[in-house]
Amino acid sequence: MLTATKIRIYPNKAQAEKLAKAFGCARWSWNNTLAETQKVYQATGKGLGQFQLNARLPQLKSEIEWLS
Repeated sequence: MLTATKIRIYPNKAQAEKLAKAFGCARWSWNNTLAETQKVYQATGKGLGQFQLNARLPQLKSEIEWLS
């Protein structure tokens, strides 16, 4: 049997700002990776593997200052 628990957090202003930045970076990273995967699939007929996707993140972090 599955049960669920709802939890509400009340971050202060500084915590809310950090959470917003983290969620924004995650959203941008997801969308960027999805776009790259679609581009590679359309060009080659094959998608990117998990190893290739994981290898992109350190490269993106070094190129995009706010991502790191």
